[in-house]
Amino acid sequence: MKQVWLTIAAAVCGSLPAVAGDLPRDVLSIDYSADQGLVAAAYRGGQVVVWEFESGRVKQVFNPSAARNTWSRPLAQFSAGGRRLAFTQEGDAGLVAYEVESGKSTVLVPRRLLVEGIEAANWSHQADTMLVAVGRDIFLIDAMGHTRWQRRLETRALITDVVWHPSEKFYTVATDDGMISTWETASGRVIASAKIEADAHAVPVKVFWTDEDALVAEVRGTSLEALDPETLKPIRVTACHCLDFAWSGKEIFAWTPPAIAVFSGGVQRGRELRTPFAGDGAIAWAEGGRILTASSDSAVVLRDTRSGKILRTFSVP
Repeated sequence: MKQVWLTIAAAVCGSLPAVAGDLPRDVLSIDYSADQGLVAAAYRGGQVVVWEFESGRVKQVFNPSAARNTWSRPLAQFSAGGRRLAFTQEGDAGLVAYEVESGKSTVLVPRRLLVEGIEAANWSHQADTMLVAVGRDIFLIDAMGHTRWQRRLETRALITDVVWHPSEKFYTVATDDGMISTWETASGRVIASAKIEADAHAVPVKVFWTDEDALVAEVRGTSLEALDPETLKPIRVTACHCLDFAWSGKEIFAWTPPAIAVFSGGVQRGRELRTPFAGDGAIAWAEGGRILTASSDSAVVLRDTRSGKILRTFSVP
């Protein structure tokens, strides 16, 4: 056990200046914890940077010497209350949970379980557990790294997203062939499934429950779709070169470089916020009429959702 801990510690933490300048720095994941006052971003090269929200100061850097190409999708996500930050990495541990207050790290998904890379993970807001998508498998894993259950989809497609229904009695899965399915958490029984329009080739699909009766799907680079929560069939489809999106509680903010498209309920496209950045990136809601987005020079910026004005910049070391 001691040797395992030393391996994790060496791979996870590094001094702040250790993020090499020539590593890929596209931002692929952003998350915000209002409770802890922290912002986290995961970069294409596998690095994860954490900032203090109010000061913009770098608090921690993880995976500072990560590989150029990561097997799993670089992810960073705070648990409920921001007590833990889960992030993907290379090496012996595929997914790690870092406790913000104590600094302790726990392996949630060891490398030996990864027949494919991790594409999605979603913390519960009711318990210290997480849904993790690995290839065609869904794992429910607790914060101590214990697997509660593992379920495999009968498909040749790969899972690109998994999210809890607000009640957490169900969860919804998206695969790269455009199939969406909802499952009962306790029994593993499929409740509904449907296929949305997607290209013939594999494409990432992201799903999100805006409330108990509204489900949205994004086909990367193609469309944003409102789905019937019971049948999962599309109700409204809007063409959108969306690379990521965030839900404010009233509107959807989609990253459509070089702009942020704003959609009302039912994915009705409305206004647009122009930005000078046209690269790949992620977007996250930060409360108080503000959003976090990728920016130039590998930075993350806080923007006002009415004007698009940059309120704060979080720079990499």
